[in-house]
Amino acid sequence: MSLTRHTLSLTPAELKAARRVNAVMAVAPRLKISGWRLAVGTRLNALASRASGRVSAARLGRKGIRVSNLTIQSGEGPVALRILEPAGAAKGIVVDLHGGGWVVGSAALNDRLTACFVDAGHVVVSVDYRLLTQGLEDSLADAVADCAHAMRWAITEGRDRFGVETVLVIGESAGAHLAALAMLRLRDAGKQALPPCAFVQGVFDLSGTPSVRSATRQALLFDGPNLQRDLARLAPDRDEAGLRQPDISPLYADLTGMPAALFVMGQEDPLGDDSLLMAEAWARHASTTLLDVPTAPHGFQHFSPATARAAQAFILCWLEAQMKSDPVSVDNTNR
Repeated sequence: MSLTRHTLSLTPAELKAARRVNAVMAVAPRLKISGWRLAVGTRLNALASRASGRVSAARLGRKGIRVSNLTIQSGEGPVALRILEPAGAAKGIVVDLHGGGWVVGSAALNDRLTACFVDAGHVVVSVDYRLLTQGLEDSLADAVADCAHAMRWAITEGRDRFGVETVLVIGESAGAHLAALAMLRLRDAGKQALPPCAFVQGVFDLSGTPSVRSATRQALLFDGPNLQRDLARLAPDRDEAGLRQPDISPLYADLTGMPAALFVMGQEDPLGDDSLLMAEAWARHASTTLLDVPTAPHGFQHFSPATARAAQAFILCWLEAQMKSDPVSVDNTNR
């Protein structure tokens, strides 16, 4: 197979705007995975998600996008989906797995990012997977199960429901980590063909890749010197060897049978090596594209609108190329 690398093309104005955002982030408090955040963050997140959902539903409605909620059932419990449908006929389904460090975030909070896929004619199915409440491994397994079931539903019932043939998956940060683990789960079940997937600034090694281990106090968004320790909190009962097991760190999994994939890596992201190393491993088994985003810290799509638009345009182009089985045609020069 092959690995194709691209650097996102940004205009001088986009680069200048992105650097201004980075300058603000450089003096902002850093995020930490701590006990208070696991206990309190989920309650605050629920309130923010409900408020954001009402606001974005009204805004999307004015654009002709239909917003609805659906709960699907699985043997492991109900899974809540937020569905955005285009005004016209749909041409595919994009399953969206939000980020948020496994403990915050929601489907509704991703509406601004996923609206571009709906504008292009896709149904977006965003997954409100179970968040970690205690930082325990069984909570992580619950999240993986929810994501796998939502992907399975889209591949089977969803295609009939919306009258489409193509299913695509996009996961961001923690959502990319869950998407990779859910892909492995579906592959091992052996019942459906796996859909192409875009992984945006994913986390694929909970023991810490080299860029995580070398992160300094100058790292943007994260508390760099403690980032490796914070990732280990997701599986507190495991030693370093345990953190590298493929059930929680997909970088070490057998990737045989994986579908085509896009990895998005930010140049200012201390988790950048996760995307680089996973893309190299994935490329041994499937067609793989790696997009390098200049100036981009982790989560740049939520902080830097100009860079986000350019990246989303590239991701959309790549996803639609998969519908045509023509991944080499990806280009963002005519945005």
